[in-house]
Amino acid sequence: MTDIIFSFDTEDFTSSRAADGILYEAKLFKEEGVRGCFQVVGLLAKQLKAWGRQDVIEALSHHEIDTHTYGHTLHPMINEYTDIEDFYKAQDELIRQESLGIEYIKDTFGIDKVYSACPPGNQKSYVAMYGYHKMGIPIYADTFCDVKEGTGAFFCNMFHVYYYFGIEWFLRDATEDDIKAKLDDLAKRERAVIYTHPNMIIKSDFWDAVNYHKENLVEFGKWIEPEDLPTEVTETVLKNMRLLIRLIKSDPRFRITTYKELSEELKADGERVVDISFVKEMHSHLQKSLFPMQAPISLSLSDMTLACRDFLLGKKEHLCGDVYGFLDKPYEIKEKIIVTKDELIKSCKEIKDGEFLPSQIKVGDNIIGPADWLYASIEALLGKDEIEVLPKPQLPSLDCMPEVRDSDFKGTWQHSDSFEDKYLSDRLRYQSFTMRFRTKSRTVENK
Repeated sequence: MTDIIFSFDTEDFTSSRAADGILYEAKLFKEEGVRGCFQVVGLLAKQLKAWGRQDVIEALSHHEIDTHTYGHTLHPMINEYTDIEDFYKAQDELIRQESLGIEYIKDTFGIDKVYSACPPGNQKSYVAMYGYHKMGIPIYADTFCDVKEGTGAFFCNMFHVYYYFGIEWFLRDATEDDIKAKLDDLAKRERAVIYTHPNMIIKSDFWDAVNYHKENLVEFGKWIEPEDLPTEVTETVLKNMRLLIRLIKSDPRFRITTYKELSEELKADGERVVDISFVKEMHSHLQKSLFPMQAPISLSLSDMTLACRDFLLGKKEHLCGDVYGFLDKPYEIKEKIIVTKDELIKSCKEIKDGEFLPSQIKVGDNIIGPADWLYASIEALLGKDEIEVLPKPQLPSLDCMPEVRDSDFKGTWQHSDSFEDKYLSDRLRYQSFTMRFRTKSRTVENK
């Protein structure tokens, strides 16, 4: 069965007229007995009150309300202000701004928690992922950090789900046969997020394309509005949206759910505890490839590293918790070296809970990379006193997540011309040590 989440990028804080799209879609879904997930920009939540749009606020009361960031494309955007060397400074600013946005959301809609954060465009900042997790938000929607099959993935301590099917343009001229054919495609997936932008059933263009393209083009509050779509286009989209919902509801291949329900399922998975006896299984797995384990327990490479540290220090089990990748490119040795078990034990002090893993580790008189350390530690735990370390890759393959593998934010979407992407793309890849997949999901292979 395929889980379906209806996700609404609810973002246009420049036009009360565009908010009619929110009203129409929220009412339609309630009439059909479906709870959607409306990802609301913080500034829009504030504007709805300022515009007196109590009708929109009340219509959304039936639905789950989540966050689509504080200001969406208001510059500097998340990628722009988090692309700095000092991660902790960037994270503090992220939490400051996003907490304010969520305050607006909670105040407007009378809720006490949001269950997902959805970045606008390609704002996939590793800083935001860690920051939202620290704020208690479990799910990151519209992500690069999910496999295309839609199983979902943990990355930077959040569970990531991929936006799969955008419907606002599709529904403008779709026939019933077109919709049914699309359902056959959706049914092949474990999870499919169907997404839309409510403003785009009212307006002919995106609000930020005319107000925030690369820079703040207008004074706040003196916005330019795109032209309205013809009424018949809006009516056609809504008619086909109702048909889509009814076809999904009547199809036993699908289950309609929400981010909140998904977060509850994740919580029910329980704690992950690694016993020292599991070292043999880690060894067998890593001999095949440097890649997270999925069965019989879900473990990231960071989990394995922290577990080996605990075992070397004499502990018999490791309770998995928050994990971190690297802030710098992991070091790669150039030739074979030998390290000892005693040297590895002494080096454990460099690997700390709640911190980024070191990109290079001093073991005796040698410097080795983090994957070298993981492999060598497992050999030591299996009884070797001297371990041969050979040159090897220090990061897992990201072929299963090609958008992370190939990420290059500079010059894309609405980024300002001064945005360099000096850190974000590389550091996103450096967090691949935190990647893992649910045991209950379809098997994800190292492709």
